[in-house]
Amino acid sequence: MAAIQRRGLCPDFLNDLHKGHLAALRDRVLQDRSLCLELRADAINVYYRGGSVMRVSRAEGDYSAFFDVRYFRDPPPSIHATLPSRLGTEADVGRWLDALPALKQAMDLWFGDHPKEEREVQQLIVRDNNFGGLARSTDHYVCDIEYANRHGRFDLVAVRWPSTPSARKKQDGHRLVLGEVKFGDDALEGSAGLHAHIEAVNAFLAAPGNLAAVKAEMLGVFNQKRRLGLIDCGKDLTGFSDEPPVLLLVLVNHDPGKSRLRELLVKLPPSPHAELRIATGSLLGYGLYDPAILMIDEALARFKTCI
Repeated sequence: MAAIQRRGLCPDFLNDLHKGHLAALRDRVLQDRSLCLELRADAINVYYRGGSVMRVSRAEGDYSAFFDVRYFRDPPPSIHATLPSRLGTEADVGRWLDALPALKQAMDLWFGDHPKEEREVQQLIVRDNNFGGLARSTDHYVCDIEYANRHGRFDLVAVRWPSTPSARKKQDGHRLVLGEVKFGDDALEGSAGLHAHIEAVNAFLAAPGNLAAVKAEMLGVFNQKRRLGLIDCGKDLTGFSDEPPVLLLVLVNHDPGKSRLRELLVKLPPSPHAELRIATGSLLGYGLYDPAILMIDEALARFKTCI
């Protein structure tokens, strides 16, 4: 069986984020929409512009906190040296929150030379569909980003939960969605290109137990994120449907003057374990609305002057 990367927090960690001494960190993420909090294996990453501005892990009865000093272009400023490596009290958390503006500025300058546009898009998709002002009107919630496995990495793992009143009352039977984000045409080919990713996803899904394990993980992650206020949904998710997952291609800023995307889409490899679809915008934006999620042939016909 392929190795599954575990997601989700133990009850103590979840409670500390919800109402305990880590709650101020959760509150900052909810107030500052340039941040994105994701659940890992009994750890969390707080992302900023696609990079981790803070990682918090369980460590020896409390929590460790980490910021990658390689984001600093010059020797780390004195503020970094004063940050506690352990988060045992609310005061420790407060010192990290006070330092966030300086840490974010360091990342801004580093991203000026080393942009992470694709990962920034992932974070914007999470914001718009999970807790932004439109989250209750879109038709998908993002459970996780950057889900690594032995066959590669899923940029997005989501649940299709239509925003109609009847569907929102239904807590089970919703479809799993695996998303692949490509920023610009240079990302479409090669070892991490569209064809390679479709083959990797199908290899993952073909391995016995993988699909059931991912569904079980994402069920727990969705409900933990909802409890923390990171998913704006009125109900817990209780189960996924038996339908094959959707493999959603999120192709950002394709140049309509180039023909290579159409050539690649016409000759996609077989996808026996996932239904291929393309995400298009509802005009501009990152909300994942059902009418804008298209079959490949439909997208090629509808956008023949752009693809």
